[in-house]
Formats: sequence, C-alpha cells, structure tokens
Amino acid sequence: MNTIGVVTGSRRTARGAALLLYCSFQFFILTIVAMFIYPGGTHLNPAAPHYEFTRNFFSDLGATRTYSGHSNLASEILFIIALASIGFSLVAASGIWRSISREPGDAHRTIGHATQFFAVLAGLCFVGIAATPWNLLGPPHMFFVKLGFSLLLGLMLSMVLLQHRNAWPFVFIAANGLYIVALAAYVYILFYGPKLNTDGGLEFQVVAQKIIVYLSIANLATQAYGLRQSALATSPTRP
Repeated sequence: MNTIGVVTGSRRTARGAALLLYCSFQFFILTIVAMFIYPGGTHLNPAAPHYEFTRNFFSDLGATRTYSGHSNLASEILFIIALASIGFSLVAASGIWRSISREPGDAHRTIGHATQFFAVLAGLCFVGIAATPWNLLGPPHMFFVKLGFSLLLGLMLSMVLLQHRNAWPFVFIAANGLYIVALAAYVYILFYGPKLNTDGGLEFQVVAQKIIVYLSIANLATQAYGLRQSALATSPTRP
C-alpha cells in the first residue's frame, strides 16, 4: 500500500474507533437515564413502582409497555438509541482490524476478515435487539440476543488472536482475554442458566446480564481507544 493509502486507512480507522468509543459512553448514559424514567414493573412483580436493577432486564427498557400495561415510550426511545448506536458503530468500525494487522500474509488477512465478519453481524444483531421489543416480538428478540452475544464472542476471539500475532500492547490483549472468559460464561448461562419463574433464578439472570452488558461496552471502549491511538500514531496528520 502506498503512503497515501496508509494515511487514508489510518484516518478511516481513527474515525471508526472514535465513533465506537463515543457510542460506548453514550450507551452508559442513556441506559442509566432510561432506568430512572422506567415506569416500573418486573417479571414476577408487575406492580413494582420503579426499575429494579437486579430484577429488570435491559430489554425491559425497550418494551413498548411495562408488565402492568403502562406506556414505556420515553425509556424505549432511549434504549433504542443506545443499543442501535452500538450496533451501527460496530458495523461502521468493522474494518479497524487493519490497524492491528501490521504484518502481511494470508493468515493475518483471514483472521482480519473473520474479525470484520463477526463485527458486522454482531452489530446488526444489536440493531435487531433494539428493533424487536420483547413484549411484541419475543422470539425474534431472543434470537437476536443469543446470536448477538455468540457473535460477539467470535469477534473477541478473532481479535485477540490477531492482537497476539501482531505483538499488540499487553494491556489490550489482557482486557480482551478476561472479557472472553466472562462472555463465554454468560453465553453458557444464556442457553442453560436458571429459569425466570423463581425470584432467585430471575435475579441470577438479570445480574449476569447487567455484568456482561456493561463489561461488553467497557471492553469495546477500551479496544476502540487502543485502535484509535494506534491509527493516530500511524497518520502524520489529524483524522
């Protein structure tokens, strides 16, 4: 690749990483605000007066109505913006693996394309989750949830392999490695965890989801920061 191509690619990578970083911070803020304005109600207690952090799923924020039948429009809008933004930014930033892969070769390109493939599909699944409120479209909503987190696991596995092969800074490899362990455990819980018909089962599933969702966003932000710094270091001019 010539110098102009390298600079252009670095600028594109920096912009994609910056977008993902921005949307990650936005997700934290919007979901917390949505929790505060959620009208209330849980799976086992429809009359609950407010959002319960250990008994309400994230998806409750995106429902058109609460368990007691109240309109949930304000919380739903914030949830859709927060999650869809993460999804679209993953798709937009899917090519940033090129900032990791510094060595030529078919093996690196294959892993890189796998990283991009998982990023695009995982991003589309997150958009799908946002677009399918569970109270109206339960089966497709759960399909996108299970597939999205499974694809996210594939994305991080391929990314950490690419990082290892290219001697990426250890802090980012370690963050990805720890996150992969947590995500693999959650994917297992998602498919085989306790049912929601008991208070203990509901709390276990809800807390596990809260942990992995916020860990996912934090790790995406961490990786995006590293990629942006690498891209800025490569480019002689600001993106």
